[in-house]
Amino acid sequence: MAARKTAANRYYSGPPSDHFDGALFFNPDGQPPGRFADLLKWQLNGQRSKWPASDASPFPQAKPATRVEGAALEVTMVGHSTLLVQTAGLNILTDPVWSLRASPLSFAGPKRINAPGIAFADLPPIDLVLVSHNHYDHLDLATLKRLKA
Repeated sequence: MAARKTAANRYYSGPPSDHFDGALFFNPDGQPPGRFADLLKWQLNGQRSKWPASDASPFPQAKPATRVEGAALEVTMVGHSTLLVQTAGLNILTDPVWSLRASPLSFAGPKRINAPGIAFADLPPIDLVLVSHNHYDHLDLATLKRLKA
């Protein structure tokens, strides 16, 4: 399918691609975009793969040092976007999520299938929390409240 000629996108000045003409995204194979009714039918027909209730990590939970001094650097993967970065005597936590679900609702939304890479009780004192953006899988208010306590 040839890219559609459209007005320029004032928020994007990069080159067009095989699926973006500079203003609009499109399916490169020419297939028209799906309809909302198709999405609902797919969601309601129940023919999706079952998400596992749990999937034990092959890695044991880490027990990080209280501090890492000097130029040394230790980075511990906690989960999806959560990292503990330790350097120069600082403990920095990125996008902390310890909740069971990445959702504003305790009973709905994506559910964690592995325990976090560090148990919350084993966290060292945190000096800085970096939240990259406000999606539920990066900004977990319950965890932020626990960290503040």
